[in-house]
Amino acid sequence: MNDLLSQSNDKDSDLTAAHKTEFEVKFTTDAEGLRRIPQLACLSGHIFSRARHLVTVYYDTSDGLLLQDGISLRLRKMARGRGVITFKAPALQNSSAFLRREVEVPAGPNGFDLANFDLEIQNIVKKATRGAPLIERYTTDFRRKTIEVNTERSTIEIAIDSGTIWVGNKTQALHEVEIELKCGLGADAIEWAKKIALEAKLKLETISKAEHCAVLAGLSIPIHRSKAEEISPGTPLDKAIVIILSDSLQHYLDYLHPFREEHSSHSVHQMRVGLRRLRAALKMFSKSFPESEFRLFADRARDLAKGLEDARDCDAFYQLTFGEALSYPNRPPDAEILKTGLDRFRSKSYAKATELIESEANLTFILDLQAFTLHRAWRIDGTDAHFETLSQPTENYARDTLNLLMQRARKRGKDLLQRSDEEQHEFRIALKNLRYNAELFGDFFGSEKARKSWLTDLTDLQEILGLKNDIANAQIMLERIKPFTPGEFTGSAGFFIGWHAYQSAEADKKLEKTWKQLKAHKIFWA
Repeated sequence: MNDLLSQSNDKDSDLTAAHKTEFEVKFTTDAEGLRRIPQLACLSGHIFSRARHLVTVYYDTSDGLLLQDGISLRLRKMARGRGVITFKAPALQNSSAFLRREVEVPAGPNGFDLANFDLEIQNIVKKATRGAPLIERYTTDFRRKTIEVNTERSTIEIAIDSGTIWVGNKTQALHEVEIELKCGLGADAIEWAKKIALEAKLKLETISKAEHCAVLAGLSIPIHRSKAEEISPGTPLDKAIVIILSDSLQHYLDYLHPFREEHSSHSVHQMRVGLRRLRAALKMFSKSFPESEFRLFADRARDLAKGLEDARDCDAFYQLTFGEALSYPNRPPDAEILKTGLDRFRSKSYAKATELIESEANLTFILDLQAFTLHRAWRIDGTDAHFETLSQPTENYARDTLNLLMQRARKRGKDLLQRSDEEQHEFRIALKNLRYNAELFGDFFGSEKARKSWLTDLTDLQEILGLKNDIANAQIMLERIKPFTPGEFTGSAGFFIGWHAYQSAEADKKLEKTWKQLKAHKIFWA
């Protein structure tokens, strides 16, 4: 136990490497919100610096190839001097959603010059641009005020940025608050970020200034899921927990900005997937370790997912009705009445989802879970037996976990067609937990071909159960939509219920066959 306790939190200690990593939590607000920051009670006694005027030019290819790889290159100038050239890219580890790789070099007499970086950075950029020339793409022009906060363990810089983003003739106001760890522990920076955000009622920002520029230019920000650090055979479970929780949280965060911009069904679905992955992992670890926060975080993730449920149900119902059952020209005339009611209900559901995304509950969940992960709080009350488990290779834990989840799925899937809709839904949840963990740990076991075949059958089974669940919920949705409609839609409702009965019978035919097929598969982790 002492050996494990004496190990430094290597992910946190990595953050202190000068010019190699940047740990930063960023928030957005408006001009009035920025003016309130210096008066916050939590910053009492701290004096902000005089404002510095910063002009930053971002470089990329004409078609944004650096953006596609999550890379930014910039030349930042102040009032005097040649300025600084900065390279930023996704971090080389999965320990934090707020960690990025950063390399800074002084600008030369000609300003921006890629040759000022070492060969490693030059080669990364050349590979990403595939020989295309770098050009000036975007500009930010803002004033920055900062203060430095020192704790017993860390030094943290708090910056207020106010100015403008320029993309050609387009402009956008810039009002941001950045909390950056200069040295020490990421958990300390998060604690300060949380204090400031809650008191000032700030909104968590999940994209960079360069990405804001790209959005203003009409480009889509790609989802950058880090693959630099996988859970490989021999990885201690302690480290694997960090990677799993961080990667699942990142999945959720990746879709916050797309949701804010588009209110798309895809964003809602993916946010719920991220939360479900998180919950599955947190529940799994809560059964093995005494740290009660695993269970508490699982409950918080469940509540957030539930808050997105109405938006997701509207989207699923829309697909079942106007994407399938009522998509034909000969549909009942009152289909437009049903569609009007559904659109109104969807609008209300998405407003509820937006309120949740911008809520204090969501903000504190994200920051608390990130601090919990960086601090590795599951070590605090561990016994010798728990530390022995944490130090063992992850594949040992994975095999036991997958066996347990498979047993649970078999139990809930017994006499499947005789089970109620609610019981089949519980079976579906058991399969989801099995699938998430099989995807996390699958690379440890068996051939890739056997694993993919098994996962394909599992996914097919989930989709059938998902369709049955959506069909079962559809009749409830018909009742929920009624208060939002301008009239009756009995013709469409009757047409849909008939379609529903046929689809449900067809799904039942496939359900038992697919479940038998999955059970007949050799378990790839055995």
